[in-house]
Amino acid sequence: MRWIRGHGNMTPNNLLSEGVSIAAWEPWFLLFRFKGVPVTPSDETLPNHRKKGRPRLTFEDFATKASLYHPYPFQVSLATEGFPEVIAVETGAGKTAAVVLGWMWRRFHADEAVRRSTPHWLVICEPLRALIEQAEGNVRQWVANAGLADQVGVHVLMGGSDPTEKAAATSWRSELERPAIILGTLDMLLSRALNRGYAMGRFSWPVDFGLLNNGAHWMFDEVQLMGPALGTSRQLDAFRRQLGTALPTRSTWMSATVDRRGLSTVDNRDLGSVLTLSEADRSHPELAKRLDATKLVTRLDASPKHRPASIAQAALEHHMPGALTLVIMNTVGGAQDVHRALSDLVMGGETVLLHSRFRPADRRAALERALAPVEPDGPGRVVVSTQVVEAGVDISAATLLTEAAPWPSIVQRAGRCNRDGTSSAARLVWIPVDAKQTGPYEATDVSASAAALAELEGTHVTATSMRDREVASTQPVYQVLRKTDLLALFDTAPDMSGNDVDVAHFIRDTEDLDFYVAWRDLGAAAPADDAGSPTGEDLCPAPLSQRRSLRWSGPTGRPLAWRFDHLADGKAGGWVRAGANDVRPSSPEGRLSPAARR
Repeated sequence: MRWIRGHGNMTPNNLLSEGVSIAAWEPWFLLFRFKGVPVTPSDETLPNHRKKGRPRLTFEDFATKASLYHPYPFQVSLATEGFPEVIAVETGAGKTAAVVLGWMWRRFHADEAVRRSTPHWLVICEPLRALIEQAEGNVRQWVANAGLADQVGVHVLMGGSDPTEKAAATSWRSELERPAIILGTLDMLLSRALNRGYAMGRFSWPVDFGLLNNGAHWMFDEVQLMGPALGTSRQLDAFRRQLGTALPTRSTWMSATVDRRGLSTVDNRDLGSVLTLSEADRSHPELAKRLDATKLVTRLDASPKHRPASIAQAALEHHMPGALTLVIMNTVGGAQDVHRALSDLVMGGETVLLHSRFRPADRRAALERALAPVEPDGPGRVVVSTQVVEAGVDISAATLLTEAAPWPSIVQRAGRCNRDGTSSAARLVWIPVDAKQTGPYEATDVSASAAALAELEGTHVTATSMRDREVASTQPVYQVLRKTDLLALFDTAPDMSGNDVDVAHFIRDTEDLDFYVAWRDLGAAAPADDAGSPTGEDLCPAPLSQRRSLRWSGPTGRPLAWRFDHLADGKAGGWVRAGANDVRPSSPEGRLSPAARR
């Protein structure tokens, strides 16, 4: 193992500026030692009540202090017995809380042997930005309540080019000796683990590659939405064990709908321990209230010619005052059409449209409105959404209307209906879809789910009964990361044509092609030539297939879209009118960069 040593204030950036040859560093074994600060918490770095001569804090007391709730038995088991390889627990049971609270307790309050074996970073990898935005607030609150705000850093890695996100993408590297919780999306985190970090310079790739593959516990949430990244994460876990790491590094996969077929890869076929709910969990008063919460399954046959209006009308008919009604469509266009039809109908309550094709600030505002408490004495709220709400979002609707989808998605969506167990008249209304209009899903999977839902019509179901029902689903095939691929990625130099090796096919489904539009209020004039470049807060993703259907000009021919042409005005450049043909590939290999499907 090679150690890169430096003077007292040595940082990764100092190493780069001083000309250290990163290409010569061996895979996995990139470590830094700063001012003699130990990797494992010493007596001086522990909270006051863990220093010598003070009583040990039990996990039950710690979790109650941090979350303000007494932990469930499975959460206690995770913290005291160690992290499993798979957490297969029903929706709404507190999986994220179990992981975060368990890691903090094991890192700071357990016996010395446990503390030393617990990785100093907890890396939470989410497939959707919305899940990160919701989890961040909870994590920060738990850390503060536990009195660990000075000992534990909380960092967020999400795509974007605004200054705040750029600073967040590097701030965690300046405190390597500090235990930290890092939350990020698949793109940002796995690209770094593959030595091709997105939104960062090539000279920093090996730094994050070495750091995230040493001394971190990776937690992959909502594995059913990971796509090719699921196999990649399993392969990376196998290669860490085969090649060895300088510090303990482990991985855990978590979901209410774990398909074990996807977890079995060529170099990582066998699963280790799997944590499920015990009888003690199911008999726990608070958790049993959620697990035993029922919903009545009914069917809605929407009019083919007036489908959005039919669904909107049904949503109003089933809506209960003072409650939340949730409508989940399979496509963004479908959700937009239903919301538009809903807005045209008379309703005293609030309507919210939620999907991923918003600017970040608009998406956060919509999510905040959707998750806000509903006034019991008010008219209630109707939320129309896509798949962004089906996993990880803590929302409880008295009525759920959902299009037929693959069974894992139906189970996740059903987990948003009567999630808190407070509704005695909860209803799950499913809507058949045409075999030619199944959106991003395989028609055979949707058909199998429709058949299962038809069998359940008129019955009351729970989260557990739906999860345990066996319904056929297609196992997608993706390109698998092999050891030779990983070792080749350690060479960060461009290839003979000047391009970089693309890792997108190991992270996202490369058939999902998006382009980004920056939205600004320009009035009737063209943007000034000195207008600032678009930032991440301006960008809105749109499917490539819809680029010609966008309004590139107004009714009178006034331009509505502009692009910056560096050659338009001599050397200075300027803004010129844009059209559908100006949407061009931007990735190193001549393809449009793939983005999240939802």
